[in-house]
Amino acid sequence: MKQLSPTFVAALSLILLAGAEPQSIAQSVSVSDVVAFTPNTNGFGNPVFNPAQGRNGLLYGVLGNGSDNNPGTIFDFSAQGATSTIYVAPISAGYGQMTSLSLGTDGSFYGAVEEATVIGTGSYGNLFKVTPGGTFTVLHYFNGGSDGGFPFGAPIEASDGNFYGVTLGGCCLLSTVYKYTPKGEFSAIFTFSSPQGSSANYVIEGFDGDLYVTCGLGGASRNGTIVRLTKGGKLVSIYSFPGGTGGSEPGGLVAASDGNYYGSTLYGGNQNHGTIFRMTPQGAVTVTHTFNSTNGGSYYPGFLIQATDGYLYTVNARGGTFGNGAFIRVSTQGDYSEIYSFPTSVASQPNYNMQATNGLIYGTAVTGGTYDAGAIYSVNERLDPFVAFVVPVGKSGESAQILGQGLTGTNSVTFNGVPATSFDVKSDTFMTAAVPDGATTGKVVVTTPSGKLISNVNFRISK
Repeated sequence: MKQLSPTFVAALSLILLAGAEPQSIAQSVSVSDVVAFTPNTNGFGNPVFNPAQGRNGLLYGVLGNGSDNNPGTIFDFSAQGATSTIYVAPISAGYGQMTSLSLGTDGSFYGAVEEATVIGTGSYGNLFKVTPGGTFTVLHYFNGGSDGGFPFGAPIEASDGNFYGVTLGGCCLLSTVYKYTPKGEFSAIFTFSSPQGSSANYVIEGFDGDLYVTCGLGGASRNGTIVRLTKGGKLVSIYSFPGGTGGSEPGGLVAASDGNYYGSTLYGGNQNHGTIFRMTPQGAVTVTHTFNSTNGGSYYPGFLIQATDGYLYTVNARGGTFGNGAFIRVSTQGDYSEIYSFPTSVASQPNYNMQATNGLIYGTAVTGGTYDAGAIYSVNERLDPFVAFVVPVGKSGESAQILGQGLTGTNSVTFNGVPATSFDVKSDTFMTAAVPDGATTGKVVVTTPSGKLISNVNFRISK
């Protein structure tokens, strides 16, 4: 039996705390349902993982728990809540839980299926891509051998144009890091031993171009690790979480605007309710916040994001005023604020968030909402619209792909103050710009008829 990501297990299986729900409560931000899912509509509900934004400005997500009667679906939705189903997995495939999606530079979305409930080809999971129109293609079937098994987390497109992802492993399988090239070549570039980590759950590309992988288990103290690898699969460093006040069972990392990496642990801290930590580029790890029953009763923090205001945001699958979970803001220094408690009517068991280029933060909740079948909610922190990149790295002369809104009529694009010599507005929500000679790492500013849109992250100039 495979080992599931601890964060994933917490999001799906925590039992809601009992308690009456007050009629109203003063909340410090505006939170509302964008989509409230209906039970048994096409056999689907219960969204998991963060949505991904497409070139067309729509957001894309996944539904379904992966059973013969509920094999999973991929859907899109607008900021106004209009939804459409773009792909439904065939019942005969018996696909298990799909991961979140990531947008590739070819305009398609990439993801993985953890496992199949029907034994046979792909019963250890598969890697796939799906177009915005719903054309679904399996790129690799995991066989539980040297390629690993049970992929988790969306694969990422890195600066070299290849996709990288991880497999959880479990039972008799070791976790792996895999690579998939644009030519269709699949390879496992690294296989973990238990002292290096197990139950690998997420990978990001760091500021230095290396891969940073979090493992929920394994390591020197068996509390999880952060492993740094080159894209060729060479091990650079390992950090082992000590457990106790130092945290245990990490999720993914976010590369923050201050040049450090931040993440959360599901357990550990003073009361074993989880932590938020900082890791420097040199690999030094410090706990910046500990969750406990005295700061809102929050438990088990989820995946972190950094919004355009510089704050880190996460959710707890349970806790808060109603016991249904809470939306949390934490500064990079560790200053904590529980800014919204979810009533069941909005959402329950929230798990992942992302910030769209309209400035709003969107999240998924496994249950709750109008019909108690889960919801997509939005959080309005009154943050300005911005532009984002499909891949935030490039060389002089290469084309950077930019997502946004209101891009029609753009009259200039600058890379850290250096004007782009050419740009092409493909639509109101997608454009490209040539990286100019002399540009250095920094913000990209797109000037439109409505004003300036500043990138949410630095565009890194590579050699």
